[in-house]
Amino acid sequence: MTQPPPTTSPTRPGISVPDLLVALALTALGIALLLGSFQIPFGINAVVGPRVFPLIISVGLTALGLLLTISVLRGGRAEPAAEEDTDMEAPVNLAAPGIILGGFLLGAAVLTTAGFVIGTAIMYFSVAWAFGERRIGLMAGVALAVALVTYEAFTRGLGLNLPPGFLKGII
Repeated sequence: MTQPPPTTSPTRPGISVPDLLVALALTALGIALLLGSFQIPFGINAVVGPRVFPLIISVGLTALGLLLTISVLRGGRAEPAAEEDTDMEAPVNLAAPGIILGGFLLGAAVLTTAGFVIGTAIMYFSVAWAFGERRIGLMAGVALAVALVTYEAFTRGLGLNLPPGFLKGII
């Protein structure tokens, strides 16, 4: 008497957390832009006003985020480019993105009190640190210089009103 071969169920790949985070972030960004688009007044022409293109972009971004989220929940993964030598099963190192996100949040938190230059310098510094630069003096100097040039370009070149913070009266 022969026994039938054991039935094997197809192994379903686990959910890729980084892919899911990207998909959810795109969905959230699309929804935020959609809500912001409704804050734009209609304008003179009710058919094609100033909110038409923001609405198109936000609806498209939300739809893309939802489709990506569904794909990831079904086990889909982002495929590396052909030239990448990537091990898809290697554990994900979220240290660098975490450092950049932390620097962005800290810079945004101090933007109104410390000023645009200090806040964006913190952001630039965190990106350099996340990419492996460890010369703190050089990073701080370059971050401050780039932030100052950015501040001047936006305030004098574009006429925007950015918070000067501690540097009020100096810049």
